[in-house]
Amino acid sequence: MQIRRSLAPVFVMTTLAAAGAQAQSSYNLYGVVDLTLGSFQYSGTEAGTDNKRITKVDGNQMVTSYIGFKGVEDLGGGLKAGFVLESFLRPDTGASGRNDTLTSGNTVVKRADVFWGRASNVYLQSDLGKLTLGRQGNLLFSHALGYNPFVAAFGLSPTIRLTFGKWGNDKGDSGWSNALTYQTPNLGGFMATVQAQFDESPDDSEKPSYAVGASYVAGPFAVGAAWQTVRSASDPMLDLTMGQRQNFGLLGVSYDFGVVKLMGQFGKIDNSGYAGGARIETTLYQLGASVPVTKDGKLLASFGQSKEKAVEGGTTPDTRHSILTVAYDHWLSKRTDLYVAVMLDDEKLPGFKKGTTYVTGMRHSF
Repeated sequence: MQIRRSLAPVFVMTTLAAAGAQAQSSYNLYGVVDLTLGSFQYSGTEAGTDNKRITKVDGNQMVTSYIGFKGVEDLGGGLKAGFVLESFLRPDTGASGRNDTLTSGNTVVKRADVFWGRASNVYLQSDLGKLTLGRQGNLLFSHALGYNPFVAAFGLSPTIRLTFGKWGNDKGDSGWSNALTYQTPNLGGFMATVQAQFDESPDDSEKPSYAVGASYVAGPFAVGAAWQTVRSASDPMLDLTMGQRQNFGLLGVSYDFGVVKLMGQFGKIDNSGYAGGARIETTLYQLGASVPVTKDGKLLASFGQSKEKAVEGGTTPDTRHSILTVAYDHWLSKRTDLYVAVMLDDEKLPGFKKGTTYVTGMRHSF
């Protein structure tokens, strides 16, 4: 009883202090969990693993699951300061990150995510715009997800799969470490952003990477474009070596007619300073639609295609990779939805066969 009496004043003071802090600051725990049950089959050779049909519980088909913490403090005069910490997770196994280290034979293809791999940054924001420092979403990735009906679905979106996904050729990942970003305020529907990733390489083997982007929204019409030059990479992507560079440009447009929202994208990736199979250029496009069919449900459809062509003596054969995904997404509430989807995957390479994936899943945000 005496212990409880002695702790009471401390509890009261702590509560009052917290209440005073909350008058100026706010802190949130949030995230999303996405799980599916499906039959998965991708384009590949019969002898390989991709074309083998596997029935399994899997995570992150409609969106990559994550947990996050964020806070913002009102500094007065219209100035705010904040932080964001976000970590990817795989809810089907409970593992952190998007994947373990990927290898091909004895060669590392992609490293495992760092723990705060989705975001780890601080920012200042005012009427003049927003300045963010640390690991954060890649500027071009935000344009990739902004003009396709499956948004950031690494499992189902043709755009994401053909750029930032397993079969994509982007070397910058969906997030940049050691990055600085400035975003203008909304100026009558127009916004612009510039971003830099500092290489921090003591031997100058890697150089800073840069990105610029702009978007304009006027009622049902939206258009956006982004360009990045990647000359350095950080986990989970492999480091670049001296002279390696990748340019990636992407244009997107959408128009919401009410009965249907149409979307389209066109992009191009070119590499320089690489040897062998990496000496390629990639052209891609995507056409998509979102159709409200009930008060709470939408039909989603997207077709994307990438074309790879060897340049400057590259060894990769000309390749055309097509993905078509059709899904129905039904929202039970503002935070929970159920979805079913079919994805056709067709990569035109010698010995490759088509693959068809069927999934049903549930996504819950908090």
